[in-house]
Amino acid sequence: MIRLVLVLVLIYAVYNFVFKVIVPLAARSFVNKAQQDMQERMRQMQDQQRKPEGEINISKKGKANDGEYVDYEEVK
Repeated sequence: MIRLVLVLVLIYAVYNFVFKVIVPLAARSFVNKAQQDMQERMRQMQDQQRKPEGEINISKKGKANDGEYVDYEEVK
């Protein structure tokens, strides 16, 4: 009986330690890594989007089809 109580107390202590110490540390590490990865991606995107001073880029898309024109008449 005493052995069972000691085992249960030990299991409870390990459970508390894991969820109050280890899990928050792992989560913090995961979030920091994700944040650093995102910042690096943002830097890469900004570097790719920069164009040299004075460069002009005009791109023409295909002919837009706005649909058929319908004459509007006001109904009273």
